[in-house]
Amino acid sequence: MARTALWIVAVGFLVIGLRTTPAGASSSAPDARYLVIGSYIAEIVVALGAGDQVVGVSRGTEHIVELDGVPRIPGFRNTSAEPMLALQPTMALMAGRQTRPEVVEQLEAAGVAVRLFPDDVAHLDVVSARIDELGALLDRAAAAAALKRAFQAELNAAVAFAARARSRPRGLFILAGGGRPTLVAGGDTHIALLIEMAGADNVTDDIRYFKPMSQEAMLQAAPDFILVNEEGLELSGGVPVALKAPGAALTPAGQSGNLFALPGGYLQGLGLNSPKAIRAIASRVHPELADTSE
Repeated sequence: MARTALWIVAVGFLVIGLRTTPAGASSSAPDARYLVIGSYIAEIVVALGAGDQVVGVSRGTEHIVELDGVPRIPGFRNTSAEPMLALQPTMALMAGRQTRPEVVEQLEAAGVAVRLFPDDVAHLDVVSARIDELGALLDRAAAAAALKRAFQAELNAAVAFAARARSRPRGLFILAGGGRPTLVAGGDTHIALLIEMAGADNVTDDIRYFKPMSQEAMLQAAPDFILVNEEGLELSGGVPVALKAPGAALTPAGQSGNLFALPGGYLQGLGLNSPKAIRAIASRVHPELADTSE
């Protein structure tokens, strides 16, 4: 509830890029070539009508059909700018956690304008701020204003939908599968915010970012439901790999099989799909909402 209250009060946060466009670089020219690292950034770029100027994107953007056929940059955090520079971008729009300082330096040294977007922010005001910033960068202010209005309307509707719930279940997110370590999303993450906006209590408020959780802590948390990434549902020995997390199978959620995933595009950061994520979580964890509609 505290996280929801924080969002409602709002803190006037304005997303400010950690790098600015180098002098003389044109971010809005018709022949600009955009490299986009981060699905929540790519979604906005496409929604603003600049998808045809994207020359490369990060993985995790496969759900954006307008970018089918655009080269994907391998890896989550790249250690070399060479695959990016080979695409001859004029500007790189990058999520902070999906790059490294040395990559930014290599891009800038090659004359590429770089704009970094902080993504360690857990309140939904950041989405409108990103729309404004990208609208200015891409010289699409009118489209950005319209997109922001549409996003806010969808968000308001999703929050109102979740507010109809009479229950208040306890839940958490487990990241698992795909050869990665099994981690839970801490209380300061965007996924924890989505869980709370959906009318549930996130049980990992004492954990920061993504970390392993001990069996003792998992059993004490006793989640009623477990949200996972799609790979977390992969079976290992007949059991979803997310339930291999210490103690997860013994929780109320594990015992009842109340384990579910959302499309990857809903969970990779706060963005245009966040209202859909809120609505989907609410529909899944509140039985009284499952068959209702606007």
